[in-house]
Amino acid sequence: MKINSRHFRSELVKTDLANRINYAQCWEDEDILLEALDVGPGDKVLSICSGGDNSIALALAGADVTAVDLSEPQIAVAELKLAGRFLHHAEFLQLMGLGQPGRRVHIYHQIKGELSEPSRRFWDANEGTIRLGLLGLGRFERYLDTFRTKLLPLVHRRKTIEAFLGCASIDEQQAFYADRWDNLRWRGLFRLFFSEVVMARLGRSPEQFAHVDGPVAEAFLGRAKHAFCDLDCRTNPYLQWMLVGTFLDLDHSRAYLTADGHSRLGDAAERLTLVHGDLEGQLAQPGWTAFNFSNLFEYVTPDHHEGMLRAAIAGSGSGARLAYWNTLVPRSRPASLADQLDVTDTSDLLFRDRAFVYGGFNLERVR
Repeated sequence: MKINSRHFRSELVKTDLANRINYAQCWEDEDILLEALDVGPGDKVLSICSGGDNSIALALAGADVTAVDLSEPQIAVAELKLAGRFLHHAEFLQLMGLGQPGRRVHIYHQIKGELSEPSRRFWDANEGTIRLGLLGLGRFERYLDTFRTKLLPLVHRRKTIEAFLGCASIDEQQAFYADRWDNLRWRGLFRLFFSEVVMARLGRSPEQFAHVDGPVAEAFLGRAKHAFCDLDCRTNPYLQWMLVGTFLDLDHSRAYLTADGHSRLGDAAERLTLVHGDLEGQLAQPGWTAFNFSNLFEYVTPDHHEGMLRAAIAGSGSGARLAYWNTLVPRSRPASLADQLDVTDTSDLLFRDRAFVYGGFNLERVR
């Protein structure tokens, strides 16, 4: 694992997004990303770091990955996950917040010497938060924790939630949702809590809504219904975290959390470079074969989006794949790049996306 602290220009670099843990986990489905980009040994991937999960998954698939983030705390999150390779699997899960509390700070002290100076300094200053478990520390995860612990109990009892998550088929989920879950209180509180005003105040940031035009809560309510009714809840870690704050089956959670994935974290760390800085500086580097842009482009102007796509084309070659999500802002290949980027139909991938909050998934290929 390499750490690079170069800094580059960004529209977002002076906002709160650059100074805190926004996401302790990646909220884009790594299975969809891996299927779309189809990377392996020989691939050179540029990836948005965020919580580090998807960048680690790409490295576990055999690619050489550069993960970039303008937030130094986000780099610290990814680095601590990678440092967990020096722990036993059970201790690693406990540090992540999936085991019993009580020893997490002690476990951190076992591996803090493996961290870079900036990341160690960050975690030493925030040592008390480690007791809560790493995967719950992001602003967005804390927002979901508020939903799960404060609002959801006003709608459904714990045994109702557990009964839903115990459904044995999609047909059973659909019947449960219609008969027992989807009531007026659920819809009303959901619309309130996932409104633009509340999300900007507690879960995301005003900057992330700068280019949004349309009803936010209604869009999320429809996507939540899709998750409840069309996707197997037994294998959906994103819905499980939203409802109960943990994963019911690690084999259907994140690759690095499984026993096999954890055993290969050392190899992944050798293939992963973490960059604290801005995306533009990395796009200028040559030789990329794939790009994971997360949902970055909806935070910038259309011109900035087009400019970054042009930079990606210039820094790659024929056949390079670009993947990115849209949450609320429709961003896709502009008409001006139709002669340089081919578009793949991703409707099936979007339907199967377990993270379910997205309105679009884009897969584009350099001609």
